Amino acid sequence: MKLTWPARPDSELSIEDNGTGMTRTEFERRWTTLNYNRLHEQGENVEFPPATQRRKRTAFGRNGIGRHAMFCFAREYQVETKKDGHQIRARVSRGASSTSPFTVLVTDDKPTTSHGTRIWCQAQSARMSEEDVRNMIGSRFVADPDFKIQVNGREVQLEDLDHLCTKFKVPVEGMGEFLLRRYDCEHTGRTSKQNGVAWWVNKRLVGEPSWEGVTESLIDARTATAKRYTYVVEADILAPQVKPDWTGFHTNPSVNQARRDIYNFVFNDLRLLTKDYRRERKKALLEQNRDAIAKLPVVSQDQIAAFTEELQLQCPTISDKELMNAVLLFANMEKARTGYSLLEKMAGLAPADIDGLESILAEWTVSDARKVLSELRYRLELIKQLETMLGEDRRADELHELQPLFERGLWIFGPEFESLEFMSNRRLATIVRECLPGGETPTTPDKRPDFVVFPERSIGVYARDGHDSRHEVSGFSHIVIVELKRGGSTISYAEKDQATHYVRQLRRSVSKDTRIEAYVLGSHVDPAAQDETNEGNSRIIARSFGVVLQAAHARTFRLLRKLEGAGAGVRDPDLKEVLTSTPGDLFCQD
Repeated sequence: MKLTWPARPDSELSIEDNGTGMTRTEFERRWTTLNYNRLHEQGENVEFPPATQRRKRTAFGRNGIGRHAMFCFAREYQVETKKDGHQIRARVSRGASSTSPFTVLVTDDKPTTSHGTRIWCQAQSARMSEEDVRNMIGSRFVADPDFKIQVNGREVQLEDLDHLCTKFKVPVEGMGEFLLRRYDCEHTGRTSKQNGVAWWVNKRLVGEPSWEGVTESLIDARTATAKRYTYVVEADILAPQVKPDWTGFHTNPSVNQARRDIYNFVFNDLRLLTKDYRRERKKALLEQNRDAIAKLPVVSQDQIAAFTEELQLQCPTISDKELMNAVLLFANMEKARTGYSLLEKMAGLAPADIDGLESILAEWTVSDARKVLSELRYRLELIKQLETMLGEDRRADELHELQPLFERGLWIFGPEFESLEFMSNRRLATIVRECLPGGETPTTPDKRPDFVVFPERSIGVYARDGHDSRHEVSGFSHIVIVELKRGGSTISYAEKDQATHYVRQLRRSVSKDTRIEAYVLGSHVDPAAQDETNEGNSRIIARSFGVVLQAAHARTFRLLRKLEGAGAGVRDPDLKEVLTSTPGDLFCQD
């Protein structure tokens, strides 16, 4: 192929080849058909002219779209093509109306003994330099050394493109080192036919460039990466193994070893080149499933992120849809906590962890361990909820949401409240409600009848039944009052005195042996009101929300902090970015 590239505007731009050319009938059909299908009309292989070197080669083009590329430089161009003893010349112009995008007019038809096609125009603009054109075209077609390219009369040589390639010396067992060049065509083409791994013997292409490895594809040929890179392997040492028609190598141990080692090197090199692409693909997939993934434990989240990365590495040709289905299946298995999940965890345990598990199972049954761990997890989740809700900006309408949490978390106040028998008591809550000074009316009497809720506070009363010598229920053995103040509040003597009034009122309705404890909780506690108040078998205690949470962490051995710290240390950075970002932020562009 010969290319004449203009040095300035209004100079000639031309492309010429010495191929088969076209007859007038072929030209008029192919040039006027926008959706011309070369594969259907001519097949996928190149048709060589008579009396020229023939070898099987796949055509670079497919639909002939490039035939009208001259319109990028001028409003009309000329075509001259020669075949079967005839030479025709035609002028192609942009259409004058919307019904005709272009017009083709044959201006000459005469005998010839030559063959080939030439296209030219007077270029109105040519912004690329000759050197840039030489680099771009040369790197695009470097895989086939038989495809000669001239730019302004100077042939593009492999040595001219050394600055566009990275050289590697790849050791092959038993044969020494093979020179491997990786060419980067920064502006990717429409197809990857001229890309892939090309094997050269004595500066001649063996077979066709391809991304097919020994057992599977090295990369999906449809991706931008596949259309950008070309690897050239100089394998002169394999010359005796080349088939007579140069379509490939004879199969033998030496060829098999070279193919394995070269393709393994290319595969690993592509891993590095596509690292950013895989990362963006993984983040996009995690973003699409962030709601489901966020509900899983941290360990499962990390496993899903690692699985997404590893699946792309092991299956480089996997499509987006297939990748999505595989990750969703894996996530569902994690969510279901099936036997598969257990096996995965067992396989991932370090030897020391396996020994520790064996020691646990030697002292505990699986049922007992499950009960303990379930209760512990239940309590850790409760602490997380309380940390979320106990804040300085606590809204009044949320106060009633805290009381049910404290009903489940009385164990925070001490070991004597570990019993599951403590329940909210509506009758006792009614006594407290009726004894409120000034006849204050609750704001939401019907929403939570077990609790007394006001704009600035809420009151919950919890009790455990007492039993006589015959094990019959006889009144209450223990009553707990939990009064919550709105976020930002400070508990003083006045608030403690109010709680003392509730206790005295309840004392009239229960036995003198019944223990009554009242906890008044707020954001802050006045130092003067910090000491607990005792009246017989009753106690009134003021505590800040912070102290309550500290007690909760202490009674669970501060495991929540340890688990969160461990999770933060192993969290996949891409998954962390997805889960901590606002949905859609990762892919917004200004």
